[in-house]
Amino acid sequence: MISPKKYGGRVGLSLVELLIVLMIIGVLAALLIPNISAIQLKAEGVVCNARLRNLWIAFSAQLNDGNGWPQIPPGTEIGSMAEQQWWLTTTSNSMGLTKRDWNCPTTIRTSGRDTNSQQVNLISYLPTLFDAKPMTPSKWPRMPWFTEAVGMHGQGHLSVRADGSVCPVQDQ
Repeated sequence: MISPKKYGGRVGLSLVELLIVLMIIGVLAALLIPNISAIQLKAEGVVCNARLRNLWIAFSAQLNDGNGWPQIPPGTEIGSMAEQQWWLTTTSNSMGLTKRDWNCPTTIRTSGRDTNSQQVNLISYLPTLFDAKPMTPSKWPRMPWFTEAVGMHGQGHLSVRADGSVCPVQDQ
């Protein structure tokens, strides 16, 4: 332990002791800074998992209430902005979901950086287009209910299954 020295009746640290403390802080900062982006990506992956589960919970409640899987209007182009807006509006009105519920935080953070991207998405998760029968989504346990549009978490596109489990789907 560094003991303070008395100089003229005052207690203080010498210049060498102060430099040692600053060097220790510098070394600790140098060890932490490169890991900040990995820590942030890991935390965003956890939030992404939670949002997929929240979509599953909301749609499960819809199905358990005897309502079928929401059906996009005929003539709506799959993957278009109109379809994405339809999902946002429909689920906001019937299930209380918000745009935040439909978006991965990593996609939101990185979307402003990518100036080459031609495709702008309103939602990060793509719903599977089941028929309107309430039991259909549960009949296909391996079929994802929602899949992440862009695999942002280093393990493929995340998806949520009929049992509520979130797992990666590897790119083929």
